[in-house]
Amino acid sequence: MTPEDDWKTIMSRITPTAPVDLDRLLGSDSDTAAAPPPATGQHRAPSPRLWTKRDTGSSYLGIRVTEPAENASQIAAQLAAAAMERQVIPVILSQCERSGFERFGFRVERILADTPDGMEALEAEVARFWDMAIVIDLADVTRLG
Repeated sequence: MTPEDDWKTIMSRITPTAPVDLDRLLGSDSDTAAAPPPATGQHRAPSPRLWTKRDTGSSYLGIRVTEPAENASQIAAQLAAAAMERQVIPVILSQCERSGFERFGFRVERILADTPDGMEALEAEVARFWDMAIVIDLADVTRLG
C-alpha cells in the first residue's frame, strides 16, 4: 500500500470534517492575505520547516495529547485530511495511556515519565527520532475546527 492508501484507509474509519488549516496555526502569510508583501516584493514561503520535503516526501507533525480527546474522531479526520493534502504526517505524542487516536491507525508514541522534566526529555527524544518539524498541543488543533 502507498502512504496515500494508508491515509484513505484511516479516513474511511472516521467521519471527515474540514481539514486542519496548518498555515493559520503556524501564523503563515495565509491568515494575513490582505497585508502587503515583504519589502523585497517577494512573498515568503509559508512555514518552510513544516512544508519542506525530505527524502520521504513528507514532514512530521507532533501532536501533544495530555488527556484523552472527547472529539477524537473529528480531530482525526482533520489530521488525516491534512496528511493527504499536504503530506504532513501527524504523530500523536500521548502523555496518557489511551489518547483516543489509536483506534484510527495513527502513529501514537506514549510519553510517560514520573516528572515534568522526564516528560520533556522523552518528548524531545521522540521528536528528534521522527525529525518532527514542530510539536503542537492538541488544544491548538481543536481550536481550528
